[in-house]
This record gives sequence, structure tokens and C-alpha cells, in this order.
Amino acid sequence: MIIYIAWELGLGATKELVDTSIDADQIERLYHVIGQISGVNSVHSLRTRKNGHKISCDVHVQVDPFLSVSEGHIISVSVERVAKSCLENLTDVTVHIDPEDDEIDAPYEDLPERAEALGILNKALFNNKCDGEIKRIQLHYLDGKIHVDFFLPLDCLSSDKSYDEILAKLTEVVRELPGFGDIRVYFG
Repeated sequence: MIIYIAWELGLGATKELVDTSIDADQIERLYHVIGQISGVNSVHSLRTRKNGHKISCDVHVQVDPFLSVSEGHIISVSVERVAKSCLENLTDVTVHIDPEDDEIDAPYEDLPERAEALGILNKALFNNKCDGEIKRIQLHYLDGKIHVDFFLPLDCLSSDKSYDEILAKLTEVVRELPGFGDIRVYFG
């Protein structure tokens, strides 16, 4: 009996000192409430740690891949708020916003980062005499490729340049670049 009591006390003390996870039903509840948040398409890689009475959580949420950074941030703030209201003693929530399911693979791993990708893109645009009119370029790392949004001034459209011609020229330039995918063109 003394050994049993010592074992139980020792086990309880160890759990207080060592990180452990929360109960499975609490994890399931977190998955559910986070999945109900507007803008969250799916929830994965949810991990929790319990150290003493404090709980911390790390979670990945998949969202629309074309959300703005600020909208993604607002969704992460909502995830943190909802998670903390769901679990007492949840003190730290780390939210990873994912534009696609990266649980199994990271298809963008070998793609150039933004500065290098823009350098490659701008060089190709310059060499093809397409660089003068572009106001802004937005990159989307999806499906193992870099998809490009071009933003051009409205006055680019004229009697000698149609939308289709501009789109065709930019598509031709980008198609030749390894690692790049689809393009979209916006005027305004």
C-alpha cells in the first residue's frame, strides 16, 4: 500500500513538472470550435502541452489561399480568442495560417523566396519589354508553383493594347520560368 501511494504521488508530481498533452475530449472540442470560425477551411496539426496548470496550444488552420495577409491575421486572432475561451488555463496559442494542406508535404520547399522570385520575374519582364507598366506584383505559393498577380494602371488598356494581348504576353513570359504557374492581371 505504501508503494502504491508513493507511486501515485510521484506520478502526479512528475506530471506537474513534465509537459503532457490535454485530454482527448478537450482536443476534440478545440478542433470543433476552431473549425467553426468563419474563414477556417480546416484544422490540422493541433498539439497541446500542459505544464503544471498552464496549457499551450499550437495549431494549423487552412484558409482560402487568396486571402490578404491582414485577413489571415484577423482569422488567427479569432482562433486564439476562441481557443482560450474554450479551455480554462490556456495561456499561449500559436496559430499557423496555411493557404493549402501542408500536413503531408511542403510542395513549395524548393521554390525561390520572394526577393529571388521577383528578381527572376523582373529580369524576364525587362528582357521581354513588359516591365514598364506594372505597378505591383503579388506572389502566391500554391501547388508547388509560384502563381503571379500583376496589377497595372487602367490606362495600359488602349486601342493598340487589349486585355487579351497583355494577358497573352505576360503569360508567355511567365510560362518560360521554372517554378512559376498561372497568372492573373488586374487593372485599376
